[in-house]
Order: sequence, then C-alpha cells, then structure tokens
Amino acid sequence: MSPVSSQPDSPNHKRVRVVRNASRQSLSRQRSSQEINPLPKLPTTPGTVFVFGSGDTGQLGLTDDMLTRKKPMPLRALDDEKIVDVVSGGLHTIAITEQGKLWSWGCNDQRALGRSGEEYEPGRVENLDDVTIVKVACGDSVTMALSDTGALYCWGTYRSAEGALGFSLDVAVQELPELFEPLRNETICDIAAGADHCLALTTAGRVYGWGNGQQFQLGRRVIERRKKNGLRPETLALREIKAIGSGSYHSFAISHSGELYVWGLNNYQQCGLMTDLDDRVADAVTAPTVNPGLEGKHIKAVAGGEHHTVVLLQSGEVYAFGRADSGQLGIPTNVVEQQHSHDKDEDPSKSAHKRAVGIPTKIPGLHDIEQISCGGNHSIAVGKDGTAYTWGFGEMFALGNGSDEDELTPCVLTGQKLENHAVHRCSAGGMHSVIVASPK
Repeated sequence: MSPVSSQPDSPNHKRVRVVRNASRQSLSRQRSSQEINPLPKLPTTPGTVFVFGSGDTGQLGLTDDMLTRKKPMPLRALDDEKIVDVVSGGLHTIAITEQGKLWSWGCNDQRALGRSGEEYEPGRVENLDDVTIVKVACGDSVTMALSDTGALYCWGTYRSAEGALGFSLDVAVQELPELFEPLRNETICDIAAGADHCLALTTAGRVYGWGNGQQFQLGRRVIERRKKNGLRPETLALREIKAIGSGSYHSFAISHSGELYVWGLNNYQQCGLMTDLDDRVADAVTAPTVNPGLEGKHIKAVAGGEHHTVVLLQSGEVYAFGRADSGQLGIPTNVVEQQHSHDKDEDPSKSAHKRAVGIPTKIPGLHDIEQISCGGNHSIAVGKDGTAYTWGFGEMFALGNGSDEDELTPCVLTGQKLENHAVHRCSAGGMHSVIVASPK
C-alpha cells in the first residue's frame, strides 16, 4: 500500500531525534551469490474484483458516473479477465490476471497507469505483452511489477516534499513500463512501495532502496541539497532478508532468523521504537533497526499506512502499532489509552492529535488471518475462511460498511453484492479499497 495523503509531520520541520542502529556496522556488506529466497508465484484463484470508497480520480474503475461506493461493488469491466490479485496505490489500482497480465485505472497525471487512454475505466498496461508478471507494488505516482523470472519493471515518478523529484537522474517521468536498468543483473523476489520510495529484495537476501529519502525511508541519509541521489538504488546494511514491506514514509524487512527491521519516519511510533538514547520518542529511524517488541514472534508479513503498521504472524494473529486517532490499529480505545505514551518534550495539552501506540499490540478478534493490507489510515485483513475485515478511518467509505464513521476495531466486510462470496485478496489504497472474491 502506498497511500496518497497530506505530507507527514516532516523531520525537516523541527530538530530530528533519530534512532541509529548500534549494530549496523557489524552487518556484513559482502554480496553473496547464494540464493536463499524463491521467486514468488501468482495466486491461483481467480475471482470478481470488488471496489469501494472514494474514486474522485477514477481509482474505483466504475466510470466517471460512479465516484463513490459505500459498499463493495463488482467491477464488471474485468469479469472476463480472470483476475487473481489486486494492488492499490494512492490514487490508482492495478489488477493481475492469471496469465500475468496487468490492467490499470485511476489517476494517470504522472503516468502511474503504464498506459494512455481512459483513466476512469480499466485498461491494459502497455509494454509488457511478452512478460509474465507475478507481483505488483504501487506508490502514489509510481508502479513496480515483478516478472516470473525475477526481472523488475517500473514506471511513473517520485515526488519530494517540495514537489517533483523525478523517476531517475536522467528521466523526469517514465511513461511506460520498462526494465529497471539499475537492477538488471539482480534476480528480484519481492518488492514494496511507499508513497514515494521503493524497495526490492533479491533472491540472495539483499535489499535495495531508492526514491525520496527525506524521511529516512531509504535506510540511508540523503543530503537535502542532493536529494535526487536518492533515485539511485543502493543496498541497505541488511543480510539474509526473506520479505520486505513499506508504509508511506517508513520501511520494513523480515530476516530469515525472525527479526523485523524497521526504519524511516517514526513521528507516530509507526516503527514501533518508542525511545532513543535520551529516553525520548524518536522522530525518525535512520538505519534498519530491530523492533524489540516482536522478538520471538514468527512474522509472515508486514504492511504500513501513512503513520501506522500492521504485522501478520505465521499463527494467523495480527499485531499493530503507530497512529491510533482514527482506529487505524484496530485496538479498543481502553487498550490504546493504556499503551498511549507521550514524548517527554511534547506539550501534553497539544498531544491529542498524536495519539499513538509504540508497543506492538495484538488486535483482538482476528484469528487465522491470511493477508493484510494498509491504506492511508485504514486496514484490511482476509482470513483463511474467506472472511474480510476492515477498520480505521471511515470518512471516505474505504471500509465498505456503508458508513463514514471510523471503526475502532475490525468489522466483517459484508454487502448484498458480496453475499455468499469468499474473499481471496485485498488491497487498501489512499481513499479506496479493492478485493478479489469468488462464490463459495
């Protein structure tokens, strides 16, 4: 998920207190040719695409006559395409067919759709006819696609807090999908995108980051006057990584030994690191750092929104931490109040808008979960039985429950058109959501 939203409370606005990983220098930077990660495979169950939420820029794909859906609505334009997966960006959506072909719809101002033509209805992504795509990641204005051979294709562009940043040092906007030259010689097995940054994991367990690095989401310091240097992919001080993930302005990596590494913006404790050496909440984590609150857990996946994080365990349990003022964490109010901790430097009278939980906390009521996804300020989970749950910010109807009220705890996703359907895949965008479901 890679939601669009207002710019975060940027570290540039005040003195930044950061967490630096003390063990960073001990991590080997030697590249290993040993492949420790398999290539991903496409989901195998095709179904109907359902959309809901706000579609002001076409991200619902229901034509410009239907810009808002309060409940799940089937996207009939794709009924014949055998869709097996969906991915939402800030203002656009990508669907993958069982043949590994892509369809896109939504905002195309910065060419995130990878094609020309109508924005409010699905259209076939161009330049990938001879490629089988197995995974996609979407940012606000950038899209990544991973082939079945481990080749990475990218298009769109990145933005910084000041405006346009560019796609690369030489290209302002990449209009159509193209093999990503800097990683041509790498075999990629996982990808993730934040609002304006990207991560790629190799089969050898190395992680690359590039894009906008103003909030340290690249895991390295990017000098402000040379911020375009962030567009050049560089490896992070990590090894033996098996999976990656991203929030809007923070990033994650899961190691084969079970650690969850976090880095990037932490102004709402979305990295799950509450204090620095001075016992103060850190605004940013500049380098990959182990999240101590999840040690000993067997982590399957991690997803992030604008300022919150959701973690899925192998057991099917789900934990969350970060911003909690609109129900983003799915944790009851009394638990949030118990966990809520203020920065010692912060004026308590002004801290209500920064209600946050810095300790990974189990979301009650979620069991046997198979997939998670985070939008800007809402989340979705899908159970092994095909039940989908939504929670968080409700104003844009992205929860699909027919109401614009926030949901503080997970609620089962229902609807007349979704009745007797099992949900297989889900994705939460900036102001909308999309799922794939088939009849039970």
